[in-house]
Amino acid sequence: MIAHLTRAALLGTVLALGGPGGAAAQSAPQLYSAITMDDLADTLLLEGLRFSRVPIDGKGMVANERLDVLDGVDWSVLGYDCTPGRGCAELQMRAVFHAGLARNSLLEQMNAWNAANRFTRAYALKDGNAILEMDIYLSGGETLKNIRDQITIWRQSVRRFSTTLSRQDPAP
Repeated sequence: MIAHLTRAALLGTVLALGGPGGAAAQSAPQLYSAITMDDLADTLLLEGLRFSRVPIDGKGMVANERLDVLDGVDWSVLGYDCTPGRGCAELQMRAVFHAGLARNSLLEQMNAWNAANRFTRAYALKDGNAILEMDIYLSGGETLKNIRDQITIWRQSVRRFSTTLSRQDPAP
């Protein structure tokens, strides 16, 4: 059964996964095809992350708020393909870095990162900043564990990316 992630389902899943022989061990994991921004906020809290809600004009394409996460390296998460009452079928995590590198060096770093790192993408902005992004697609159905695992992959990637940029020589 594919459903959107509700707070009750989220907490029920967490409780079910808490003990051996629980309900999760007896049945197939629930698949989620969308997540509301409230449920996403609860998922971030389960990961021990602090965040703030920032209203945005989603223009009917994006959720009307983004979550700015305070995680050592700050990043944001936006919901896309959102339906009222159902949630968002796509999530995008995004971090902006003030690289301080010469344009050619920054482009070389972005290309090297993209060649070596499969789940994220990096690109340079004209102002010398760098962007790192990662998407999570729920429309085909994902388990809560997979959603949380994707957030973990993102967090590891954003820290590695930050470290990679900080090891480079600054722009003259």
